[in-house]
Amino acid sequence: MEATLSDETSKAIDEVLAWANLFKHHMRLEDVLRNLRIRSSIQALLQSIENSPHLSIEGDVVFSEKHPRNTAFDSSQKLAIKHLEETKGVLSILNSCKQVTGLAVTGSVAAGMNGEDGDVDVLIITKPGWVWRIRALAIYLSHEHPGGRLLCPNMVMSDDSLEFEKSMYGAREMMQIIPFKDDDGISELYRMNSWVKDVLPNSDMKSPMELSENRDYPWWWKIMKFPIIGTFIESWEARRRIKELKTSSKSKEAIYSKSVCRGHENSHKIRIESEYTNALGEI
Repeated sequence: MEATLSDETSKAIDEVLAWANLFKHHMRLEDVLRNLRIRSSIQALLQSIENSPHLSIEGDVVFSEKHPRNTAFDSSQKLAIKHLEETKGVLSILNSCKQVTGLAVTGSVAAGMNGEDGDVDVLIITKPGWVWRIRALAIYLSHEHPGGRLLCPNMVMSDDSLEFEKSMYGAREMMQIIPFKDDDGISELYRMNSWVKDVLPNSDMKSPMELSENRDYPWWWKIMKFPIIGTFIESWEARRRIKELKTSSKSKEAIYSKSVCRGHENSHKIRIESEYTNALGEI
């Protein structure tokens, strides 16, 4: 019975490392556990690695002889830390907004690696009726703030529209995000997508990382908050931006509505899931 369980765990580890290899990523033991599709434990992982002819652990990182090592991984980790630090000044402004109920870093930086020309992808969750004004503020900061050059607010969503379609990509992306602010926005994201726990049973929402508040808003932000004028601007900005973005969009993944702006214009999810299917056939 033990050999069967160990074999099942080994296959589950292989699947996780095949996924990580798509991103040239190396995972720590804890990250492997979080991404495992079966319920397990650190002890079970260590036993399976010890019994496997192709798995090994160095320091706290799990390797497989089936996949090449990324010799630039250490430098990409340092870049992720550097880029996140450089962006914290801008994030602190968004963090101070009462209309923002959730703020988190996603994508490669959340996974712990980034390239020289990489962005810092950000998920922003707003109160209803604030998606397009908050997006306008984030876009402005990304262009005009001294620390905003790496900021990429590619997901801005109302906290009453947080359901994601079920997929392995979506589950793993959600479980790796680094929360900064959770005025119930991030918590609601996980409540509305409870299916993720069925896909990744060993994974939980990460604890929020502390971030200061900075109210260095542009002069026009006061106008955005006026009850009547602000509501009019939200409606106007939503109409013109949705029309503009839908007209220029070539992606099946992008979503533009009054309550959701998901600018996934590079069809990253579709490409990764296709490569993932091929990788599964090889393990």
